[in-house]
Amino acid sequence: MEKEPPSQPEEAPARQRIWRRSAPHAPLPPDTEEVIEETARPLADIADALGRPHVQKSLSNNMLEIMAWDLMGALTAENEYNQHIRRFLNVLLGDDPDTAHLELFDSYDAQEAAYRDQLVLLVQESLSRSDEFLHRITRSRDKVAFAIEQRAQLKRQLERACSGPARTDSL
Repeated sequence: MEKEPPSQPEEAPARQRIWRRSAPHAPLPPDTEEVIEETARPLADIADALGRPHVQKSLSNNMLEIMAWDLMGALTAENEYNQHIRRFLNVLLGDDPDTAHLELFDSYDAQEAAYRDQLVLLVQESLSRSDEFLHRITRSRDKVAFAIEQRAQLKRQLERACSGPARTDSL
């Protein structure tokens, strides 16, 4: 038995709008469409930009400062860890003046020497990874600090442009 094709194609069910569906813990405001339209509305002048709530919120939001402080805390903690690893490596290699007189490993025992070499390699790898992490987190913090400065400059320029004669070429 062959199935006959339907005489009329079935209509696909209407899709709900994405922003109308949200998790119950984070409902979107009922006027979402109005907010989107207000945000996407063309600017009349610079004062119009400063008068918009989302622009004010963006220029006064302190999340970048919080991020910079968190990155600084992580940088400080990793730097302390890095210093401990460096000291431990110096002790293992016998380069630490405070512990140079101690015989930590029997240099005549081949098995202990092999264990020490493996430990030194592990500590060097850990130190290398810590150095890389310090480099990356320092670069991240520098970029966040740069973004903070750029935002502050933009805010000053916008305020200056609104208070002075109508000039848009200074931006």
